[in-house]
Amino acid sequence: MSRPTDAPVLVSRHVDGWLVGWLAVLVWIAAFASQHLGISVGLNVTMAVYWVGAVITAAHFGLSYHLAYSSGVSAIRARPFALLVAPAILALVLAATVAVSLESGPTSTTWLTSALITSVYLATTWHYIKQVYGVGRVGAAFAGISLTAADVRVLRYGLYPLWFLGAAQLLIRGSGYNLVGYRVGFSLLPAAALGGLRALAICCAIPVAVVFAQLRARSGSWPPALLVAPYAAAFVWLGLPPNLILTLLLLAPFHALQYLAIGHRAELAVAASRSGPHGAFWWLNIFAGAACGGLLLSRWLPQLLDAHLRNGGQGPLLFAAAFFVFLNVHHYVIDASIWRSKGELVRAMVRRGSSTPAPELVRT
Repeated sequence: MSRPTDAPVLVSRHVDGWLVGWLAVLVWIAAFASQHLGISVGLNVTMAVYWVGAVITAAHFGLSYHLAYSSGVSAIRARPFALLVAPAILALVLAATVAVSLESGPTSTTWLTSALITSVYLATTWHYIKQVYGVGRVGAAFAGISLTAADVRVLRYGLYPLWFLGAAQLLIRGSGYNLVGYRVGFSLLPAAALGGLRALAICCAIPVAVVFAQLRARSGSWPPALLVAPYAAAFVWLGLPPNLILTLLLLAPFHALQYLAIGHRAELAVAASRSGPHGAFWWLNIFAGAACGGLLLSRWLPQLLDAHLRNGGQGPLLFAAAFFVFLNVHHYVIDASIWRSKGELVRAMVRRGSSTPAPELVRT
């Protein structure tokens, strides 16, 4: 296991690029090729991919909670809004929604629940692209690459059209998405808007590629995979998705796999200041605990509650929707608070030695 004081890697020099993006790009290529050749995947393979993806996705939820709360009371004191106030308010709103629905029937809170679910999906692509930008910046810091202010603006804002595109898909008239029985999205935009936003998102890959080319010209070598791979995966999967079903099935697990890779490095950085062994068995315990906790809260517990408490088994899955909203919104708030470029966690990750200051993530 690599320690934060060794050569900077996330997991291993040989697999980091695959974990943060190249695997997603490879699967995207295979998906387009299989569609062109008329190759279909069997149900057993699809179910296996679904459950592997479910475990990875659940683990990334659990790991974010472990990173945020592992210091106990001191962590809450450092970030009281993200770790205490926000989840308490969100839990109260969702508990009240569930109570009213159980008392007055599912239709009494359908619009509110649908709006809450839609708000989660509107923020999802934003959460994805912010992680892409963050991983890329860490990759640049690991490689000792000095980014100019212009580079940073392109790498950050060049991803925003992908968010516009992802959000717009929920706002197209007649889109017809739903989750556990609740309608998702608002009919606000004409269908023609989607084509224009997609073209804008794809065109924004050009200035990003120009930045990568300029970095190569300045340094004499190609930018590292930790910087390039997340951007490549984001533009192909968000800008040119092979199809809706495959995107829904694979995009979240690929995002979670990227998170687990950088989360592994973050866990090592946190553990470096604590006593005790921090080897492979220690990390596997964290991963297993995060996966089990994430599955419990995202799947098993809401399914159990819906089976026994939901309005006589009729109507949409109320508890599944409530847990979905809480876990995602709180996860977004947690990540926004702990993954700051000048925050203690990121600086500990990119620090090359206990006596060496962390390299600057940007040069103006």
